[in-house]
Amino acid sequence: MPEIKKYLSLVALGTARERLAHDLIGAVARRGCAVEECRITPLGDHFSAVMLLAGNWSAMGKMASALPGLAETLGLSIQFEHTEPGVPAPDYRPYAAEVVGPQQPRTLGELVAFFSEQDVLIHELSVQAYDAGMTGAAMCTVHMSLRVPINQHPQTLRDAFMDICDDLNADGLLDPIKT
Repeated sequence: MPEIKKYLSLVALGTARERLAHDLIGAVARRGCAVEECRITPLGDHFSAVMLLAGNWSAMGKMASALPGLAETLGLSIQFEHTEPGVPAPDYRPYAAEVVGPQQPRTLGELVAFFSEQDVLIHELSVQAYDAGMTGAAMCTVHMSLRVPINQHPQTLRDAFMDICDDLNADGLLDPIKT
């Protein structure tokens, strides 16, 4: 009989230091868990990690009971919850959106509101602010992984997306993700 996988979602945040990712991932492996999904990124001068761990019930129990001590040892704030794997969305098509434009407080909010009003699900989202190399202008790039309803007409959505990009003085791309 195949062993049943259990899942644990984990979010860690703390002051960045060398080998922190190595130490965290090593601690997960030593307790018999596999990393199914992981995003590690700096946030200012901090380290952040979002992970989905998998293992049998024994490994998950060891991991969950070790996390408070591990957080203290590594100098991290760690939150975790038992979870289930994501469910596929058969009534949706995968799309990617990218927007590059001036850094302004309303950009992200208006993009999220636009897709919500179109019944488009935001699967993943990342934002980076930066100063343009040639001009020094404050800019931002928004990357989104989307789930567009099958009944949504692609060109109508794309036209409306381009209109909101124009309103934000931004350039945008909206394309299907080829899997």
